Amino acid sequence: MSFKHLIDPKYSKSDYFPIDLSVKNTFWDENDVSDIPTFEKYLEEKRTLTGKYIAHGGYLEQRALYRKSARFQAGVVRDIHMGIDLWAPAGTSVHAFMDGVVHSYAHNDDAGNYGPTLILEHDLKGKKLYTLYGHLSISDMDKWVVGFRFRESETIATLGKPIENGGYSPHLHFQIMTDMKDYKGDFPGVAAENELENYDGVILDPNEFIFEKIS
Repeated sequence: MSFKHLIDPKYSKSDYFPIDLSVKNTFWDENDVSDIPTFEKYLEEKRTLTGKYIAHGGYLEQRALYRKSARFQAGVVRDIHMGIDLWAPAGTSVHAFMDGVVHSYAHNDDAGNYGPTLILEHDLKGKKLYTLYGHLSISDMDKWVVGFRFRESETIATLGKPIENGGYSPHLHFQIMTDMKDYKGDFPGVAAENELENYDGVILDPNEFIFEKIS
């Protein structure tokens, strides 16, 4: 399987490294991962240590990131991340996973949400597949029209700044779904552990499509 570039293709597969934002990483017991300067410092230290630039990971990761977010702590605690993240600077280009049309989009602008979000609909061997791109730039939304076709690897957006992307250090949240249910411009990206069975077969592991050979 060839490596697919979801962000700026000037970064090759060898530029990627895994990052641990899970509750098992004891660093987050003493440091607030939701504090952007703290996270950016941690990210830069990992870049220096690995000699690589793009941090990635997070599929089914139980995340420390949601400990202090009212959005994920109200009622049933949701802390299992169902997509993957690619951490890169604001303004980094974002590219289509494969040929597809714009299914829907929205500015999910409440704190801790996706911010500008684009969903593409694809045809994979006669079956529908949907990809979600979250934490994008508001300025990109002017380019999106429902039904518009993007070709594989075509630039579809850029990464947004914290002020516009839901309040996070710049990154892409990428998720693959087989069924959009009734959602438009949005889809759950974080779940409670006992909710995961509801997404079995609906949310797929992106690593099997893109990152399986990255260690």
